[in-house]
Amino acid sequence: MLEILFIIVMMIFLFGITIFVHEWGHFYVAKRCGLVIEAFSIGMGPALWKKEIDGIVYKIGAFPIGGYVSLPQLDPAGMEKIQGDNDEADRDTLPEVTPAKKIAVAVAGPLCNIIFALFLAFIVTLAPQQEFASDTGVFIAGVESDSPAAQAGLQAGDEIQKVNGNKVSSWYDTRVECLLGGGEAQRVDLTVFNPTEGERTVQVDVNHPDKSAILMDGVYEAAPCQILQVVPDSPAEQAGLLADDVLISINETMIQGTEHFIEIVQGSKGEEIQLLVKRGDENLVVPVIPEYSEENDQVMIGIQFGGALSLPWTLKGNPFEQIYSDGSSIFRLLKALVTPSESKQAASGLGGPVAIFTMIFISLQMSMITAIGLIRFININLAVLNLLPLPVLDGGHICFALWEMITKRKVHPKVVATLVNVFAILLLTAMAFLSWRDVDRNWNVSRFFKKAPFEEVETVIETEQAEPQSAE
Repeated sequence: MLEILFIIVMMIFLFGITIFVHEWGHFYVAKRCGLVIEAFSIGMGPALWKKEIDGIVYKIGAFPIGGYVSLPQLDPAGMEKIQGDNDEADRDTLPEVTPAKKIAVAVAGPLCNIIFALFLAFIVTLAPQQEFASDTGVFIAGVESDSPAAQAGLQAGDEIQKVNGNKVSSWYDTRVECLLGGGEAQRVDLTVFNPTEGERTVQVDVNHPDKSAILMDGVYEAAPCQILQVVPDSPAEQAGLLADDVLISINETMIQGTEHFIEIVQGSKGEEIQLLVKRGDENLVVPVIPEYSEENDQVMIGIQFGGALSLPWTLKGNPFEQIYSDGSSIFRLLKALVTPSESKQAASGLGGPVAIFTMIFISLQMSMITAIGLIRFININLAVLNLLPLPVLDGGHICFALWEMITKRKVHPKVVATLVNVFAILLLTAMAFLSWRDVDRNWNVSRFFKKAPFEEVETVIETEQAEPQSAE
């Protein structure tokens, strides 16, 4: 119970600090530029707590879905009804602010998220190596002989390298590309490779994640084993195996996980085995002769395994590589949303606040470093999304300021107010819809609101009429 409580507290803290960093960036630069600041809020809606200091209201809103810094010189008509219970100042008497200062204030929030993400990425680099998730390749352990995938030409031992021409390096990447590129028919072109037949393209049917947890019917995903450490003077060291090598197969049998690997080694009874090893971008065949260990009473080759996690975000590379990976993921999604052939599938994969909190909760259960990697990923996403040129976002304020800078004319306050409020309502509506969909995906609550088919209702009525009535 205490562990779950700690996870919930940490979940709220980690998400809250992301919002705080963003809004603090706006707040700090606005104060340095001399802008009037009415309120600094973490959370939206009515205040659960608030305190006024030097004319600025600091508060915590009832709804933990964002935050804001109320700056009347950027938003002349205000958003009091959406933001909460702010007191509107006399905005007509406020001094003018230059477009350059407006842009600086708008950019400051996303910039602080990026700086904070770099700090978190640096923490990830200090984590023990076994916590890192590696792009170990996308290997297929087995294919049922009577499955559509087998008929299409997919084989055990194939490595999936591309989906519809887009490179993939993990099963997570593969699932995303299959979702985006599957279309109405949920069919994709896979570029696969194995040492026997080389590279080829096969067309296979894939399942939508809402309908099945299995990506391709009859296809078993391999879980490659990554070497964390090689025992000195062991058969593994003598054979030339190295830390970070990924074991793909033994004697042409695809490895389905560490337990499967150990089972095959035990079955070798000390005879030489042929390991297919992935080292960087190379695939190597390494012969190893296992030895019996009296201490452990089993046949061993002398390696320790590390964990290779399949996550939407990376836990490897230097800080800049991590940030690049995070940015690439969000830009891939944005590209899909504006691509007619992918937009419907991309929209179906979007998540809202419920999905974010669920991901944080799960990552905290895995490890603290996994959660830190996720928060880094969320910060980059928040930075990129806020720079989109929509009136309610920072990118919208930048566009208004650029218009003023170029034309020497300000956008009329009523136009700004109308656009900002309309897009704010649209954004809140979208968040509410995504939250409902996330809840329904997790707990299938929509089943309580569905009416029984007419035939079922009619059958029930007939059954009730046929039952004998008891005397009173």
